[in-house]
Amino acid sequence: MNLENNKTLFVGLWNPQDKYSKTRHNIGADILIRFSKKNDLEFNLDKNSIYNFSAAEINGSNVEIILPMVSMNNSGDAIKSYFKYNNIEKTEVVIIHDDIDLAFGRLRIKKGSSDGGHNGIKSTNRVLNSENYYKFKVGVGRPPQGIDPADFVLSKFYNDEREEVEFLIEDSVEILNTFLNNKELAIRNASERRIIDVI
Repeated sequence: MNLENNKTLFVGLWNPQDKYSKTRHNIGADILIRFSKKNDLEFNLDKNSIYNFSAAEINGSNVEIILPMVSMNNSGDAIKSYFKYNNIEKTEVVIIHDDIDLAFGRLRIKKGSSDGGHNGIKSTNRVLNSENYYKFKVGVGRPPQGIDPADFVLSKFYNDEREEVEFLIEDSVEILNTFLNNKELAIRNASERRIIDVI
């Protein structure tokens, strides 16, 4: 198999600074970090120190992962740097990111959808000059009344959400693994994901 013709790039959007650890805005990168651990992958900083990089063959696919080491609003700079040395025409791009328009715990995978006001996606669109790539959207819920959305996404999950966040991350990792073999099944599994109320 010529894996060069079967390449998937996963990008986890986040703010890499320590003060933003475990915030809603960082859930995309948190999922990819867990995905990498599950697949025994290690990250290395690229030579321009603009993104962390990992690569492996998983499920017959050449998988490459980048975590931008720039602020969320400049995520596209890391993607641009990556594609300076890689063939964009032979790469399936999947951006994993938070979405406040999705209820907490819900997932969606869509290709070609709008940026939804997400600055990391806006930055990615500018670099790729396209919206025609996969977006793995992770629902973090709407902010409570009176809370600025920008402040909300930079806040940590509430105490009563944290257990569910662990399940959400694990389910997302499983869906990413499925995506490598069966995109349609992964899309369906994502759309059907629900929070299970435990009584």
